[in-house]
Formats: sequence, C-alpha cells, structure tokens
Amino acid sequence: MAVNTQLISATKKLKQAKIKNPHFEAEILLSFVLKKTREHILTYPNKKLSQKQIANFNSLVTRRCKGEPIAYLVSHKEFYGLKFKVNKNVLIPRPETELMIDEITQLIKKNQQPTIFVDIGTGSGCIIITLAKLLKNKRYSFLASDISKLALQIAKQNTKNHRLDKRIIFKQGNLLEPIIEIIDSRLQGNNKKKKTLTQKSKIIITANLPYGWKDWKNNCSMDTISLKFEPSIALFTEKNGLLLYEKFLKQIAKYKKTYTESISCFLEFDPRQTTQFKKLIKKYLPNADIKIKKDLSGHNRLAIISI
Repeated sequence: MAVNTQLISATKKLKQAKIKNPHFEAEILLSFVLKKTREHILTYPNKKLSQKQIANFNSLVTRRCKGEPIAYLVSHKEFYGLKFKVNKNVLIPRPETELMIDEITQLIKKNQQPTIFVDIGTGSGCIIITLAKLLKNKRYSFLASDISKLALQIAKQNTKNHRLDKRIIFKQGNLLEPIIEIIDSRLQGNNKKKKTLTQKSKIIITANLPYGWKDWKNNCSMDTISLKFEPSIALFTEKNGLLLYEKFLKQIAKYKKTYTESISCFLEFDPRQTTQFKKLIKKYLPNADIKIKKDLSGHNRLAIISI
C-alpha cells in the first residue's frame, strides 16, 4: 500500500475517534514510522510501504484513537521551539508553560547580576534547558531537582541532546532540599568554577509542580483524556492541588531566613486556584510581592513572587 492510501485510512480512523487535526496527526505518525519529514512523505504520496511499516503505523494510529498522547507515541515534544524527548515518566510540556520563559527573559534583560536559576520538579527538563539555551551569560548557574529518578534520566538525556550537560546540575530529592547545599556552596565561593557567585547573587526559582486534584482527575473529559496516560505523580496532589506548593513555600520561607538577598519565584498553577494560591503565598511569605500573569487564553496561569 502507498503513503497516500495509508494517510487517508488513518485520517478517517482518527476523525471518528474525535481527534483534532486528524490529517496532520496521521502525517506526524507516519513520518515517525518512516523516519522521514512530513514534507518528504507528502512529496512522495505513491511511495510503497513495507508490511512492517504498515503494521507499526496502524498500531500507533490505534493507540492514538484511544487517547494516548501523540508526544508519547513519537517520543518527543516541542517547547519554546526546542525539541525534547518525553516518555510516560514525564509530563508532556505545555504551551502555557512558555509564559514562564517569556517573563524570565524579560526580567533578565533588566538584570545582569550573577544569578542562580533553579527548576523544581524539572520533569523533562524543558524549563531549565530552555533557560540555559537562551541565557548564555557565564555569570549564570543552572540547577534542577525532581523526586523521580526516571524523570531525571529523561532530563539528563535532553540536556545532552542540547549540549548543555556541563552547564546544568540535576539532583534527586524533595523540592528545594537537594539544591540548597549546592546553592550555599556556590554562594560561599567553594566552587572554583563559580567564582562570580556571591551573597549578592540573585536566585530565580521556577516550578511547575503537580496542581491537579481528585475531582479534576475523576472528571477528565475527552479533551483532557491524555492526562490518564501521563504520570499521576507529575499531575495530582492533595489539598485541592496545593499540597506540594505549600511544602515548597515552607522551604522558601525557612531558607530566606539565612539568605538575605533577592529571590524570585515563577510558579504555574490552575486558574481556579488563584484566590487560594495567593492566600497560601501570603501565609508563608507575608512580605512577598505577588504578580499574577495570564496565559494566551486569558486565564490566570503564573504567579511571580519577589522576596
């Protein structure tokens, strides 16, 4: 069977399964199977496929019809124009998270002082890797943590793929805990390669922690069915989705007692949590300045905390 015949058949199946952009997704899946670009397969619509290629393609189409994210099927996802490896052990990068990158790069334009960037719950590493890719100043340092060993394996692979493995340090552990010792060591000048970091250095912390909750999980619609395939540890938590952010804010409040310079936090949350989230921040960081930024859909998405 030819490329065009397979695309027509797959598009019909995806459309019946109510998959958005069925023809485009069929092309993506076939490109992956053939290890060719979309442009290539569209240029040669009459090219014959082997039985193995047809079987692999049909298998992927069937899985997609059941709701499995296309990013997992093709093992990658784009974020901020960069390609990241993903699998079932990490959350798939979302377009709304790119707002975080936009805001940080705007802030950095006004600030050229030595800065430590810390990404908590790094997952695929898309946030910290994108920042390291964009911000090349030698006075910048990049650290990240995740509680999942399997997630860190993916993050490290992505770091190598982007040739940044010498710039970013990953640590396994609970939120900020595995990072604090490294930060303190660098601020005290114990790392000869990081002489530019001092007690005057700025710390910028990013976190896209799990903020889903039980009712949300139990009421996933077809539009959010992909959530059922992503790791629950990266999506859901207790206290209406705010448990891990509460633990994180406690850690920040404790650390701020010993570190007196500037700390900025960029935290992604669900729009429905806005009021609760602001109250939680004020509870642990009463003197913090809080700004709420909207995503491209006009929903509250990002809390910027200046301490």
